[in-house]
Amino acid sequence: MRISGAYPPPPPNPEGLLPTADRPRVTRYDRSRHRAPRAAHGWATVSAALVALGLGAVFLLPEGQSGSARLDVPMAVAAAPASGSTTPPAPAAPQPATSPLLQLGASDPVRVRIPALGVTSSVMELGLEADGAMEVPPGAYPVGWYDGSPTPGQLGPAVLAGHVDWDGEPGAFYGLRELLPGDEVVVDRADGTVTTFLVDRVEEHGKDEFPTDEVYGDIDHAGLRLITCGGSFDEDSGDYLDNVIVFATLSTAR
Repeated sequence: MRISGAYPPPPPNPEGLLPTADRPRVTRYDRSRHRAPRAAHGWATVSAALVALGLGAVFLLPEGQSGSARLDVPMAVAAAPASGSTTPPAPAAPQPATSPLLQLGASDPVRVRIPALGVTSSVMELGLEADGAMEVPPGAYPVGWYDGSPTPGQLGPAVLAGHVDWDGEPGAFYGLRELLPGDEVVVDRADGTVTTFLVDRVEEHGKDEFPTDEVYGDIDHAGLRLITCGGSFDEDSGDYLDNVIVFATLSTAR
């Protein structure tokens, strides 16, 4: 298995994401389990909702970043009472305070579990090959963590890679393409914390069209990317033609 897209990638676009029209299709794979749609994540959704309501919002900057982090949006202005009226305007209803996104300090991953697939694997470190491609695990197990990415739970995209198969046997990430939004990926860390990520989406890309920016680019939350091979198998090269990528967001830590 070969994973393209050396780290770090070229700078992402200003929003850190590809335009919706340019994004590849999401693979669903017709699994029998059905889940209710999940609410959208991220400050962009919260910000849009607050702007629509005419409210101000306070945004937290990543650690070490300077400058103002306040987004000033004018409060809605109540209409002036009619002439002679003595009834004061009704007070505005209290609004819930926004909470900072969950983030942790650095700590290497030691185990990953995917309950929906019945997968449990230890985690080893991966670096880069001489040509800039990411290393891959030496066998069906264990899963590898790319040590040039954040550790799971830190701000940014932590990257785990595993084989779909090896010597005719299923690999640790054999069923990765079957995951659905809302499925859990649990990563145990060396400091004893247990992080749970929820799947946002699953994508499949040709290896010559690997979405480097989306996988490795800056994001405003603690994210996780799971990568394996997929698509058709090329007998001549002995490799699969695609990569399957799972995008997930940190939900809880304990």
